[in-house]
Amino acid sequence: FSFMPYSRNVFLNCPFDDTYRPMLKALVYTIIYLGYEPLISQTFSSSAIRINRIKAMIRNARYSIHDLSRSRPMKRNELPRFNMPYELGLDIGCYEYGGKKFSGKKIMILEKERYHYQKVISDIAGQDIENHDDNPQILIKKTRNWFSANNPASFIPGQNEIWITYNQFNKQLYKQLSAAYKRSDIDEMPVGDYIKFTKDWIRSNRL
Repeated sequence: FSFMPYSRNVFLNCPFDDTYRPMLKALVYTIIYLGYEPLISQTFSSSAIRINRIKAMIRNARYSIHDLSRSRPMKRNELPRFNMPYELGLDIGCYEYGGKKFSGKKIMILEKERYHYQKVISDIAGQDIENHDDNPQILIKKTRNWFSANNPASFIPGQNEIWITYNQFNKQLYKQLSAAYKRSDIDEMPVGDYIKFTKDWIRSNRL
């Protein structure tokens, strides 16, 4: 694995389904705009064992964001998804038992409805838990404020700046790619490609 410095890496444990895609894009953009590196299992080769990739990313990231909002049945007769709570447990275990290096890890848990997971997983009480109501603008605000709270000595761009530039980026991305790709292809591009476009655009257009 090749990572940025531990202090700049952010492990993302979140859904990859179509309904979550607008949230994932907003989350990825915010992390990159703030100067951090998102670590997502989908960006690595499928030849490696997935859980080993995930454990490596957890060990190499000071920050972690876990969105549990899809860890419940989304349709009738559908089973709940336990991968994301499982990865959260791995991360908390790394923090608790990994020794001095990991004592400064910061973990944020996201949910759709406020207090939902404190009701069903009481053991996570005391962690940083934020709700986003499936709204990308709220997600950007909560993520930005969490990084600010964990870096009180650093200047963090305001939520309005991030939201405005995020919309500018997506508008220009569609314009740039529309001649060669259908809108659905742009919407459904792999997250690794979206990260590359985001980094290139921010380097050239950051306020």
